[in-house]
Amino acid sequence: MENNNIAKQDKDLSNKVQRNYVMTQVALRTLAFISTLSAALVMVTNEQHKVVLGLSWNARYTYSAAFRFLVYANSIACAYSILSLPLLVRSASKKPLLLFFLDLVVTMLLMSASSAAAAIAYVGKKGEDRMGWTAVCTFVEKFCQKAGISLVSSFTAFVIMFLITNTSAHHLRRSTVAAASTTAMISSVP
Repeated sequence: MENNNIAKQDKDLSNKVQRNYVMTQVALRTLAFISTLSAALVMVTNEQHKVVLGLSWNARYTYSAAFRFLVYANSIACAYSILSLPLLVRSASKKPLLLFFLDLVVTMLLMSASSAAAAIAYVGKKGEDRMGWTAVCTFVEKFCQKAGISLVSSFTAFVIMFLITNTSAHHLRRSTVAAASTTAMISSVP
């Protein structure tokens, strides 16, 4: 009788932990969706045309491979954030390894794209005297400001995806330990 009561309490606790995990993941993935969508939209709509000293300056995100990579990576992460929700509900108890792996890939994609774009943005703002590259943000201020906003949103999405990956890893570890203990309990029963 007492064993049944303990088993019921363990199952109730397990269900509560599972529910909290899914709710946290849904909230974080929704935030990731919003952040990646805003990063991609701000950069895609970022364009400035300016004439300085008779020279025409055009600035578009398509002129930089790093900025294009930022848009593509944020678009992929945005789609993944939404498309992973059904997978989350299905795999939360069955196959958390797949979800963890996909989360990790998207996290690293966002990190690399954000870092590459930040490097180009830094050179655009400060220039590189030793290489002879001048700062262009003095000529296209609006473009650089919007690029900065997109970068902040993209790095925010990276941090959110990092949190998602950490919670997925914790859940994976927890489910692996639970499965191992259940197997040990079953094998120890005479």
